Amino acid sequence: MEYVPDILPPNVIPDIDDGPVDPAQLTRITSLHRGFLYQHLYAVGCLLSLKRGGVDRLLVERDEDVEAILSDRQLYMQIKTRSRVLQWGDISSSVINFESVRARHVAGKRPGRPQLVIVSNQAAGPGLTQKMTGDDWPDDVAILTPGAPAPDRWLPPAWETVDEAVAWCTREAAGVPFASLAPQTLVWKLAARVALACTGHGGQMFNASEMPLLYEQFVQELQAFPATPTPYLPQATEPELLTTAKVRLITGFSGSGKTAWASHAATHCPEPVTYFDVSALSRDAVAGALARELAARHLDTAQRAEILHGAGIDVLRAVHRHLADTPVAIVIDNVHRLDAADLRGLASALPSTRLVLLGQPRSDQVAFTAHLGIEPETLNGWTADSVAAVFADAECPVDRPTAERLVTLTGGLPLYVSNAAALTRTHYNHNAVGLCAELSQRCHSVPSAQDLILEEVFASLDPTARTVAFLLAAAEVPLTSQELRRLAQAAELSGPDCARGMRTLAAFAITQRTGRWITLHDATRSLATEYGPAGSHLTIEHALSRLLRESIEDGSAPVGRLAKWAMLLARTDQTEQLLALAGHDLFFEQPFSADLAPNLTAVATDKDTAPASRFDALSALAILAHAADETADHGRLVDDLAALAAAHPAQWSARERLVLATHQMIKHAATGDLGAMNTTYLAERSETVENSVARRILRYTQAQCFFIAGKYEQSNILAMDVAKAYLDHFGLEPEDILGVGVEELGSRLGQQATDLDDCKRLERVSLIG
Repeated sequence: MEYVPDILPPNVIPDIDDGPVDPAQLTRITSLHRGFLYQHLYAVGCLLSLKRGGVDRLLVERDEDVEAILSDRQLYMQIKTRSRVLQWGDISSSVINFESVRARHVAGKRPGRPQLVIVSNQAAGPGLTQKMTGDDWPDDVAILTPGAPAPDRWLPPAWETVDEAVAWCTREAAGVPFASLAPQTLVWKLAARVALACTGHGGQMFNASEMPLLYEQFVQELQAFPATPTPYLPQATEPELLTTAKVRLITGFSGSGKTAWASHAATHCPEPVTYFDVSALSRDAVAGALARELAARHLDTAQRAEILHGAGIDVLRAVHRHLADTPVAIVIDNVHRLDAADLRGLASALPSTRLVLLGQPRSDQVAFTAHLGIEPETLNGWTADSVAAVFADAECPVDRPTAERLVTLTGGLPLYVSNAAALTRTHYNHNAVGLCAELSQRCHSVPSAQDLILEEVFASLDPTARTVAFLLAAAEVPLTSQELRRLAQAAELSGPDCARGMRTLAAFAITQRTGRWITLHDATRSLATEYGPAGSHLTIEHALSRLLRESIEDGSAPVGRLAKWAMLLARTDQTEQLLALAGHDLFFEQPFSADLAPNLTAVATDKDTAPASRFDALSALAILAHAADETADHGRLVDDLAALAAAHPAQWSARERLVLATHQMIKHAATGDLGAMNTTYLAERSETVENSVARRILRYTQAQCFFIAGKYEQSNILAMDVAKAYLDHFGLEPEDILGVGVEELGSRLGQQATDLDDCKRLERVSLIG
C-alpha cells in the first residue's frame, strides 16, 4: 500500500484519518489560537498603517487588545472572533468597562478623547443591531465588522478569516520601501514581534518613529542569510534557534541543512539575528570582520568612529562594550574552518551575546565544548515522513519501507534526499525501489551511499551542467552570474548554455545563492573538479586569474579573492605578476603569503631566471622568514641577496640597493651587531637624498632595528624623529593622526597620499614610538 506521510506536499489529502480522540477539545484549541492570531494580525495591520493615520504610538494588551494614541484622541480596540453572529453578550463587558476608561479621560488623567472600537470577524446579530440603533447607544463606541466602513479611515478592515488578514497585511507590507524583503516575511516578522510584546517582553509599545528602523533592522538581518529552500521541511526534533544558552554548537556533515535551518528559523524569530559566514575569511580576519558587521548593524556613526580603528579581537571587545545592554544573537556559519582557540576567543570577547555556531564535526570539538561546558547539538535529518513528502512532490510516491530505506541510505540529509528524488524522477522512471536496490548493491554505509548518490547525480547531468559545476569548483570563491558567464567563455560555453547549466545545478541543489553570489555546495566540490573540459584547464585558470585581478583592482572583490588570485599566479607560472604582488606590504599581511614560499624559492634558485626576478623572490622570502622569526633562514637569504647583487652589479638601481641595505640592517639587528647595522645604515644614507622616500624608509628601518635589538629607548627617540619626518612630508600635526587608521588617513590626504605605504609607515612608526 502506498505510504502517505504526515508532512504532505500541497494538495495531497490522506486517504485514512480516524480523527482526534476528543473533537470538542480540538475545536476549542483551534478557536483559541485562531483568535489570538487574528488579534496579532490586526495589530500588524495597524502597525503598517501608522503613518497613514498619523498615529504616534501603538500599545498591545493594556486596557484593551490594541490601543492607538493620536494627537487628539485615543482608540481602544477590542478584537473578537466568533463562529456565529456577534451578540450583545459578546461585547457587553467591554462596553461597560469602557465607562471607567472614559471617566479617566474626562477627569484629565488621560489626554485626548477616547473611542472604543470593537472589531469582529462576524456581522452583528439582529438583537445587537437593534441595540446599536437605540438612543442610549454611546457615541464613542463603534463596531467594525466585515464589509463595514472603519470609524477611522486608517484602520484595517475587519476580516472574516485569518487568510484574509494575511492577504491584506501582505498587500500593505508590499508598500514598505524595502523591496528586498518579501512582504509576507515582514508580516510574519511583525506578527512575531507583536506576540512577543503581548507577553510583556521588551515593553508593549510601538512608536511610529521607530517603525522605519524596525523595517531596516529586519532587512539587514534577513539579507545576510542565504535563501531558505521552498517549501521548507523541518528536520526531526529540530532545535530552537535561540535559547537561554550563551554559546551553542550545531554540528552536522556537509549537506545536513544547518544553514537552511538557521535561515528558516531566523525568519520567524522576533529578535534580531546576525548571520556571519567565516568560510571566505582567513582565521586572523574573522574577529575584525565580525566586529565591523556588528557595528554596522547595531552602532551609530559616532560609536563606529570611536572604536573601529582597532584590529582583531580588541575591536570585537570594543564593539561588545557598546552592545552590553542590547540583546544580540549571532549565527556563525562554517566554524569548522576555525581552530578551537579561535572559537574560544570569539566567545570570550562576546560574553553577553548569544552565539549559535554551525559547523561540521571535527577532532578538536571535544576540547572546545569541554572548555565552554556545553554539549554539541545535531540536526537529525529528515524523517521518513519528510522523505516521503519530497518524493511525492517529485511525482515519485513511496511506501513506508522505501521511505525508511531512503533515510538509511541518505542519512536523511536534505541535500542527498532532494538529489535522490530528482534522480528517481529523471533516471529511474519514478521508481524509488529501483534506485535503492542499485545503491544498496554498491555500498554498505550511509556516508558511502551519500558519495554514490552525488556520483549518480553528476553522471546524470548533461555536459553543460557538469562544466558549469567544474567552473564553480575551480573558482572556489563565490561568483556573480556575469562573472560565471565570462569564465564559461574560456570553456567554450555560450551565455545561454551557461545559464541553462546554472538552472540545472540549482534544480539538483548543487549550487547555493546568497544575494548575487553563486557558489557550489561544499559536499559536491571535490567531485565537480573531475568534470572539467579536456584540455581547457590552463585556459580556464588564466581566465579566472584575469577575472579576479580585475575585481581586486576595482575594489569590488569580496574577502578571499586575493588569496585565490595569488595561488593562481603561482600555479599558472605568472612569475612577474606574482613578484609584483609580493612587492607590496599588503601581500605579507595575508595568511596565504607563507604558502607561496615554495614558488618564490623556485624562482630564486633558478639560474636561468633574470637576476632582477631572483632578487625580488629572495627579498620576499627574507621578509617571510623575518616575519616567522626564523633568524637563521633570514640571515642566509640576506647573504644570498648580497651575493646576487655582487655578481650582477650593473643590474641594480637605487631601489635594489635600498632593499638590500634594509635587509642587511635587520639581519645585523637580529644578531645584536648594532655596529654593523649602523655601518650599513650610514653607507646607504650617503646614497640617498635628504627628505626623499628612500631616506624616510631607511630611517624607519633604523628605528625598527633598534626595536628588534631590544634598545627601546633609542628606538623610541628615532621613531619620534621619523614620525616627524612623515608628518612634515604630509603637512600634518600629531593630533591629525591620533585614532586614525591607514585607509582613513589616505582618504583624508587625497592626492597627497600617492603611496599608502607612506601612511602605513607613519602608523607603524608611531606604534614603535
